[in-house]
Amino acid sequence: MKPAFEKLLPPSGQSFRCFNRETINTAARWHRHPEIELTYVERGSGTRIVGDNIASYSSHDLVLIGPNVPHTWHSDDFEGSQLDLHPAIVVQFRRDFLGPQLFDAPELSTVRAMLDQASRGLKFDGETARRIGGFMNQLVVQGPAFKLVDMLKVLVELSESRAGDPLASIGFSSPPGSMLQTRTEEICNYIAENYRDAELTHQMLADKVEMNPSAFSRFFRATTGKTAMSYISEMRVSLACRLLADTDMGISEILTYAGFSNTSNFNRQFQRLQEMSPREYRKKHRAVSRTPKTVAEVEFEETPSLVNSIYR
Repeated sequence: MKPAFEKLLPPSGQSFRCFNRETINTAARWHRHPEIELTYVERGSGTRIVGDNIASYSSHDLVLIGPNVPHTWHSDDFEGSQLDLHPAIVVQFRRDFLGPQLFDAPELSTVRAMLDQASRGLKFDGETARRIGGFMNQLVVQGPAFKLVDMLKVLVELSESRAGDPLASIGFSSPPGSMLQTRTEEICNYIAENYRDAELTHQMLADKVEMNPSAFSRFFRATTGKTAMSYISEMRVSLACRLLADTDMGISEILTYAGFSNTSNFNRQFQRLQEMSPREYRKKHRAVSRTPKTVAEVEFEETPSLVNSIYR
């Protein structure tokens, strides 16, 4: 698998990139790049991975990601597709895109502090996301000069909201070497494609990157901050959470669909990550105004696999 380090070039006559993700025909990959990225998902649901943080996302998801922090959005809407066409407004820029001292200006001190905090990724609350998302939707259709002015306005508005919560852990850092980065990307992409397989084992993952199990265990923990099986469990629980909230599938069906081989392990992992039982989660998160999908509808919409990766 080729390295998912992206070299991003802005359009001719512009100093940064701003686009709707559904217009970019690229393969789905877990990746990183030296540009800062602000992504707004107006509609959709799935699993978001930023550094070592794995969490479910839903509509009005707004996240700011610092340079070289690996990230992806796994969308529920495009499973089985080689290309991802999920709508999302994406702004990508280098910190020095208007000169190395731009954010040192005293007028932009709140922006500078926010960009520093983005080294762990920042997720903003729904109210802020809706407001900033409206500005970002306009950025896509504006001419270059107005786009630049309003992009800076977006950063100022966002920084003054002070509504961003860190995603990755304090100790998270990207792998220092390109070979380590490539191996990490390869195994994380493989897990994203296969985590629902209940027979996926530590040995299979080690074999994938041609390591013995002990060396692979040390490597994965060093580069992601968690064990491979914990990483897989978090992805499975994230999927189970959405099925509990959005469908009428029985809990036993959900645990099997998400890749768990037995009820006790599912309940244990769910309780560890959500601090409540699956039944309690369903009761708390089932939206009253939403008509749950039937099992048949889920199977029709989600076949052959539930999650496809949106890699930006």
